Amino acid sequence: MNKNLHRLDLRQLRHFIAVVHTGSFSMAAENLRLTQPALSKSIRSMEQSLGVRLLDRGPTGIQVTLFGQRLIGYSELLLSLADEAVDEIDAMRGARRGSLRIGGMPAALKKLIPDALVRFTAARPDVSLVIHEGLNEGMLPQLFNGKLDVVFTVKPTDILNEDFEWRLVLSEPVEIVAHKSHPLATRKNLAPADLAPYNWVLPPLPEPDRITLDGVFKAAGLPKPRVVMETTSVTFMTSMIARTQNLAYLTRASIEGSGMGLVALDFKEVSLTRNIFAVFRRKGELRPTVSALMREIERTGATITGVIPD
Repeated sequence: MNKNLHRLDLRQLRHFIAVVHTGSFSMAAENLRLTQPALSKSIRSMEQSLGVRLLDRGPTGIQVTLFGQRLIGYSELLLSLADEAVDEIDAMRGARRGSLRIGGMPAALKKLIPDALVRFTAARPDVSLVIHEGLNEGMLPQLFNGKLDVVFTVKPTDILNEDFEWRLVLSEPVEIVAHKSHPLATRKNLAPADLAPYNWVLPPLPEPDRITLDGVFKAAGLPKPRVVMETTSVTFMTSMIARTQNLAYLTRASIEGSGMGLVALDFKEVSLTRNIFAVFRRKGELRPTVSALMREIERTGATITGVIPD
């Protein structure tokens, strides 16, 4: 271990992150309830300990150096873990505090997470919950940096970060959907050729279910589905399907909960499945609060139609 790192304490890291986030020593000092000279001294002491400049001060404001940019992610993770440790110790000794920051893709936030949280909050009313909706591109970096404790999402098709553990919590059927007034809504045993004339509203590639759907059309000797809109929003997708003769695919929970007259088409050429995973940072045993949430998630998964993992 570098002999200078013993002087890099959490207080200095909090000061550094405050300056980075505000872009101003004066604003950061006010937020931290410090004098500006005291804050400047703290940052200088940290820079001297590391032997590099972290911040450049100029007439246009604060500029983070390359060394400072590298330190930001580690600082945020360390501060998050420190807060997490205090929460867990307080929970163990019976103090009334604790927090859990959850990230979820729209499909997980429709039923899986809300139903689980009803029971979780009833048993642990003192745990503060913060719920974020997003996609992997935004949530996984926040998980890595310690800004989220757990994320519920689909597994990406590209290379996985070795710092994450992926635990399957629900396999839910996905249906081809249309509005109940659609010409295909009442037809039986639809084939890919029946779907080919219609436009689609779909998530952008490389979404796994879309890749599967493309493969079904290709195997039938058809062009890929004609996508007129790409969206990551389930809300927007259901609204567009309700207003047009476009097609899409959604989980059964999204269909039933839309209230927009959507129906699942009788299309059995392919079995689409949305696999939702719980994602954690690899750091040993799960926090007790996260473990408690996982028990409720697994219990909720067992009540949702579909194949539930063991």
